[in-house]
Amino acid sequence: MKIEIDIKRVEKLSKKEINFMNKSRLKEYGKDSKVDFKKEDKKAIFFFVKDNGKIVAFGMLKPVRVQFGNKKYNILGMGRGLAVEKGKEYGRILQTARIYYLKKTRKTSLAFTGKQNLKFFEKTGFKIAKNIIGKIRYKNPKTGKIVKDDDGHGIYYEGKDKFITKLIKSKLIAYINVPFW
Repeated sequence: MKIEIDIKRVEKLSKKEINFMNKSRLKEYGKDSKVDFKKEDKKAIFFFVKDNGKIVAFGMLKPVRVQFGNKKYNILGMGRGLAVEKGKEYGRILQTARIYYLKKTRKTSLAFTGKQNLKFFEKTGFKIAKNIIGKIRYKNPKTGKIVKDDDGHGIYYEGKDKFITKLIKSKLIAYINVPFW
């Protein structure tokens, strides 16, 4: 067993890597899970866990601009995480690599997940904010359309901006720009 972490910007992903991720997502999540990573995850950084050169887990962090009160925050959205082989600690290794990157950059990261995943993320070093999704709205910057999502619980790593602490303590709503709906 030789574990490596490979980190690549979305624009550097090969067709082979994109095809592998989509094939793995289709197998895990079903027919509607294919993603145009270069379009939907602009400026993202992808993490690949490799065992003897073979991709066994992957995920990304991507820049997200959040309007909160009269201030803008630049955080990292976390997503696309998948351990291709289960029960071998590859998912934990992926999360450890993400946290290492977040500590090094001192950036805040936020994602939403189902209740069944909360213990896993907590064990790997993320904090839980169960009701934070109610304090977030998605806004299409081109149309102004605002969408509220009630599905999921927040998992986060807090960086130097302390954005999550401020959001939890406030009665204000945060708006995240999402340009593709």
